[in-house]
Amino acid sequence: MTLRRVAIAAAVVTLLTSGAYVFVYLYRWEWNRALVSGVIFLAAEVALASAVVTARLARVDRRLDGLALAEQERIRRRLRESTPPSRVTFAWLTRPDRSAVFIPVLMGAGVVLTGVAWVVERLARFTTRPLGEQHLAGQLVDLDLPPGGFLDQGDDPLDLVRGPLGSPRS
Repeated sequence: MTLRRVAIAAAVVTLLTSGAYVFVYLYRWEWNRALVSGVIFLAAEVALASAVVTARLARVDRRLDGLALAEQERIRRRLRESTPPSRVTFAWLTRPDRSAVFIPVLMGAGVVLTGVAWVVERLARFTTRPLGEQHLAGQLVDLDLPPGGFLDQGDDPLDLVRGPLGSPRS
């Protein structure tokens, strides 16, 4: 038995066991364990799928290596003939004499848009600050500490140890 077959057998056993435990843990309402078993199941599944794909690619590679040189050349020629012609998607970029205008126009548009964004941000800052701060202060009032803090000074737990006048008990 080769190492590859041992690894595939171990992956299959892991896949089946973790899949079964997913259902066992879901039946017992043990969600964290079910999630971990599910992740192990997915990892084993990906490992098996990768092993199958790798085996098939190796088989295709061996078949291509076994072909005669003339056959390989015929396949390459056929692939070149069936390849569609390349398209130039930005035809204006192929003419360097006409692309000199593009960069300055793009930079100018960037400067103009930056200026517009700056004006909008400044306008928003000046118009919303007072209302925004008042609204935020109104929302945070409920989170403010009580006037005396969390500990009321009248209920100091150390008074039980100190006694009535603050002197330690004998």
